[in-house]
Amino acid sequence: MSFKAFKTITKIDANLSYVNLVNVLHVWVYKDEDLCFLVDPGPMIYVNSLKRSLKKLEIGENDLKYILLTHIHTDHAGCVGKLIKSYPQTKIICHSNGVEHLINPDKLWEKTLKVLGNNATVAGKFLPVPKDCIQSPDNIEEGAIRVIETLGHAPHHQSYLFKKYIFIGEATGSILDIPELDFIYPATPPIFDYDIYISSIEKLLSENLTDFKICYPHLGMKDNAHMMIKLAHEQITTWLRVLNSLYEDREHPEFNNILMAELKKEDKIFAQFDQLDEFNKSKVPSVIRGSIKGILKYIEKNNSLTMKHH
Repeated sequence: MSFKAFKTITKIDANLSYVNLVNVLHVWVYKDEDLCFLVDPGPMIYVNSLKRSLKKLEIGENDLKYILLTHIHTDHAGCVGKLIKSYPQTKIICHSNGVEHLINPDKLWEKTLKVLGNNATVAGKFLPVPKDCIQSPDNIEEGAIRVIETLGHAPHHQSYLFKKYIFIGEATGSILDIPELDFIYPATPPIFDYDIYISSIEKLLSENLTDFKICYPHLGMKDNAHMMIKLAHEQITTWLRVLNSLYEDREHPEFNNILMAELKKEDKIFAQFDQLDEFNKSKVPSVIRGSIKGILKYIEKNNSLTMKHH
């Protein structure tokens, strides 16, 4: 697998940086005189790389106050059980639905293997997190870090507001790290519920985050979080409509090509596909495959429920 060249650490300002884990994940790191936290430390395979980067950022073992988890999928939280051993004072914040999985990750690991197969094995197995390392998401830093429950991508998903930043997780999908384009795409896993997903996006829209910067784990930062969230709302609505219209053709040998053509026509974001470089043109169809599968399964489930009621 080839990767585009990347810089390991990028400083956004005096206090906020991100660590780039081989263009797979951006780990957001904040540090000032009084507070230090990171968001989503990433998979087990990159834990040593992350620790080296934190050292370069002069974050010692007693400096890191919080690890904020947007959700506990392996690419976001897989290394937390090991990382916490190097930062004994650190508290982990996650959704209440994720706590038991962190303490005893066996069931979560079984599900991860089922969905990701060998990719999960490569990413590395979760280690248990001691219960006393986990802190409730209520009233973090006397409300300085605010939690918004954003279920949909996962049943244990939450986003974080801090100063003029929102650490969004995958509540609104993902974005390609291309400054001149707003190329977002949905992150709809195999077990996907559109109604829950869209209600979380609408909740975020009600916050009116126009002046906020939106920090994506996959990958990058954009100004005007409200606009980016609105784009995600329009996009997932469009994708559901397009996939509904093509649902009967889903077994067609050319289905993926037909779908790509239709998305480029109907989705103003995807209309930019031909402007992408060759690396991203080859990357996008593979990364959206799981999202398409999730939406198709949602449609299938809805169709079967409709038939039962008739």
